[in-house]
Amino acid sequence: MAENLTNNGLLLNCEKLLNAKTVYMWGCYGQALTHDLINRKKEQYPNRFSAARRDYLAILADEGGWYACDCAGLIKNYFWGGFGNKIRYSFSSDYGTEGMKKASKVSGKILNLPEIPGVIVYKKGHIGVYIGNGEVIECTLGSRGDGVVKTKLSDAGWTDWFYAPVIVYGEPAAVKKTVKKKNRVIDLFKKLITRKDKLL
Repeated sequence: MAENLTNNGLLLNCEKLLNAKTVYMWGCYGQALTHDLINRKKEQYPNRFSAARRDYLAILADEGGWYACDCAGLIKNYFWGGFGNKIRYSFSSDYGTEGMKKASKVSGKILNLPEIPGVIVYKKGHIGVYIGNGEVIECTLGSRGDGVVKTKLSDAGWTDWFYAPVIVYGEPAAVKKTVKKKNRVIDLFKKLITRKDKLL
């Protein structure tokens, strides 16, 4: 697993996958789509690959240039080296959707979602990456698309948010400005008290 993983790094990696040709495939995390990968995942998760889905994936594998991913894999791709780099699998960070949420040390309800890019949004069985301004990058299969897509936060019925484990989240600019402003007010208040004491 790479060192110094950050929320901004996660965001940039998700954008790379968003701009690539991706298809949803259970148990995958940004690998090149090949017939061998399809066969291995079919054996590993037989209930997740219908005959029609396998046929469709095979067509894309023949075409070439496609990458396979699922919702948790979108995030684990960054954990394990990032899109376009050699994937370095790590058992310690091989989280599923629910496991990733459980491993998080910071979380809350979606109504209190912080305006911090790279925060993970969650609903039962599915996760995505909040990128700010009411938008999410997620890997999905259904009405919102097939593969890595950009969607509106309000589209998917997200219920919770959390910080991804192993990622260091920086303070958002808005918070920094608020803290600096608060510190300036405190400094001015101290100066006023000092002047008052001198006058007395």
